[in-house]
Amino acid sequence: MADVVTVGVDGTPESTAAVHWAAREAQERTASLRIVHVATGESAVDQVVVADDTAQQYGERIVRDAAAQVAEHFPALTVRSEVIAGEPGETLTELSRTSGLLVIGSRGFSSFRGFLVGSAALPTVAHAWCPVVLVRATESGPGPSEENTAGAAPSGKATNEQGGAVVVGVDIRHPCEDLLTFAFETARRWSAPLKVLHGWEPPPYYGSRPVPLATMALEDFLAERAAKLAEMIQPWRDEHPSVTVDARAVLQQAVPLLTTESEDASLTVVGRRQRSSGLGTHVGPVAHGVMHHTRTPVAVVPHA
Repeated sequence: MADVVTVGVDGTPESTAAVHWAAREAQERTASLRIVHVATGESAVDQVVVADDTAQQYGERIVRDAAAQVAEHFPALTVRSEVIAGEPGETLTELSRTSGLLVIGSRGFSSFRGFLVGSAALPTVAHAWCPVVLVRATESGPGPSEENTAGAAPSGKATNEQGGAVVVGVDIRHPCEDLLTFAFETARRWSAPLKVLHGWEPPPYYGSRPVPLATMALEDFLAERAAKLAEMIQPWRDEHPSVTVDARAVLQQAVPLLTTESEDASLTVVGRRQRSSGLGTHVGPVAHGVMHHTRTPVAVVPHA
């Protein structure tokens, strides 16, 4: 259901940032917003976080507050909120089947808070059926201007507060149509430039050759990869002529490259291969590294 943006909430600053990010994106997509809190029961964590409330009462208060914030800043947006009992990873994965986008809050390196405690985060990203965006508490991604976020109704065209590019990492060895479609369409909606990056580091045996020959060989390989990258993205450039594209094949490992390039970006987009097995939390080394080390919002897009 591409016209629904789902956001998980738990009352933390990270989830508050995720709600605002999701609302802005729902408005940009002309979609409805679904605000969800997953009530996990009376666990030890619940006793600490929920205090005097029951899990259900706490969840109802959280979604009510989140919906009120959205109504204040995005009065024209259609919003539905609900509290669902269950396990966070399984519940959010199931909700992703009927969502065009799933948004969750993230503290960043090695830590997810609230209803995404510990091992619940990676299974959600690893098994979701739609793209998942992780939002940091200090980042808000695409959204209205400062006067609009202060309480006035936002304008119809959402813009990016940082004004940065959308950065997407691609692997030219594998097809990634869904990844490129997501990145190009996001850049078009936000009127943002798009950086399409392919990072590559040669095998160690290149260093055993004489330096001039090794340098020439690396330049040839890099030029070949740049040509393949340009050929790969040409259909999307043709379809989205308004998007300014910077496509580069770089002699660097993918994770450090994307982490560096995303410092001033509005969104970093990476892919993960869809897996038939419902077990495990494998998302691929590039997606895993970018999720943990990038400070800006990160979109993880499943693709064949």
